[in-house]
Amino acid sequence: SKGKTCCELCVHLQPNGCAILESARNPGHTVTFNLQGKVPHETRGYSGLSKEFVVHVKGVFHHGAIILLNTSVCQALCPRPDGSCSGAGQQQQESYWKVHKIGSRVCMFESVRNPRMYLKIKDDQCDGTGIGDEYCHFKIEKNFETGSVSLESVQNKGIYVGLLPDGQTKPVVNTGERNIFFYPQVIKFGREKPTGTSAAPNQEKKNFGESQFQPAKAQKPVSPSLSTFPPSKEMRNPQGGECPLPSDDEWKVSMLTENAGSETNVILWIYGDRGVAGPITLSKDNRKRLFLPRQEDEFQVKIKSIGSIYKIRIEFDGLLNEKSEWSLQRVTLQHLKSKKTLTFPANTWLSMNHDDRDFLCELPVVEAGKPIYPIVLYHVYVYTGDVEQAGTDSAVYLCIYGKRGDSGLRLLHKSGIPGTFQRGVVNAFEVKAVSLGKLQKVLLHCEASHESQYWYCDKVIVREAENNSEYVFICERYI
Repeated sequence: SKGKTCCELCVHLQPNGCAILESARNPGHTVTFNLQGKVPHETRGYSGLSKEFVVHVKGVFHHGAIILLNTSVCQALCPRPDGSCSGAGQQQQESYWKVHKIGSRVCMFESVRNPRMYLKIKDDQCDGTGIGDEYCHFKIEKNFETGSVSLESVQNKGIYVGLLPDGQTKPVVNTGERNIFFYPQVIKFGREKPTGTSAAPNQEKKNFGESQFQPAKAQKPVSPSLSTFPPSKEMRNPQGGECPLPSDDEWKVSMLTENAGSETNVILWIYGDRGVAGPITLSKDNRKRLFLPRQEDEFQVKIKSIGSIYKIRIEFDGLLNEKSEWSLQRVTLQHLKSKKTLTFPANTWLSMNHDDRDFLCELPVVEAGKPIYPIVLYHVYVYTGDVEQAGTDSAVYLCIYGKRGDSGLRLLHKSGIPGTFQRGVVNAFEVKAVSLGKLQKVLLHCEASHESQYWYCDKVIVREAENNSEYVFICERYI
């Protein structure tokens, strides 16, 4: 349609996991079909109509993903420290599972809170005491009518992860009951293939708790390159084995650590004038510990069709703890075929232990001793609306988009600390990034697990003090 507003739909999630699509321009009017899949008409009657849609998300079970296996609107499959599992756990960090892809539709699930403890079915028991052997292999069976999945044991065919009435897990057969249905929710997207092909960027992950909007009186938006990332590959430390002759898209990444090493995995994003490569996981190798003090670590990555590289972003991988700390001195990228080298001086700390430090940083390319683009401090003012139940205690993330890429998702608030986003209050934050040029839009993501935790954002103002510019982004909606 030429009138864009009549194509805008509000998504209303239902307690059964389905969604209803309501017209944004004409509230109360929903997208409805009859049993033949046609739009209903008064001449055909209104019996047997359906307005509920099942939501399917692709890429949920990519290798390395962090997910929740939800059992209801507010509960999830939770591994306990004693090894037992319950379907009545909270949708919080203790219920997170890391996906290990074994083959086509076959995965293992490792507890994030209790590493090296896997979901398993063995000896008529279903729990989280697995050691990563064949008893921990599960076939992902999709239930299209409900938007759920079932986990069938590969070692014991026909046996599924099931739930008893008290929430405890037990091996069961599929009798058509809903006690084998799980509704996966992605916390962090993984890679498409275990060999290292990266998945779509987690910045662009969209769900009902996310909102993005253009600035008021903005110019015609330019489609950000972030939405069409080329695939990138991560390879292990090259000392571990032979490498083939370099191709045109192979680069060597070198990272020099100062006097404090990292205890977590590291994510790399590489930005060019024609696209972005990432996320590239620089994970620890069993043969050699990475990111130790005064150690330089090298990796090989494949970067396709992103043009001239102008900046990188380094961030800690996924779930952080108070011990996550790293003193980074320098990053270099070398094109293996032409030997062209790009230098990114860092001399920065990434830490969760200090309020004045962040757990990610952006670095511009330095040429002839000067960065090609400056690092800018963006002052962000977030306005919570003065309406009923406007505030939230949930974690809120912000991503700023400009003509030169994006800032990446930045955490504005740690979940569990109340009072940060209160009704009618303006909160100020700072986002440090390589200059984004003229700003185009911002994206907000609120990790609300229940409707009562939704947040009403009135607007966001971003100011760049160096050139005295200000951008106003109108939201006026619940997120």
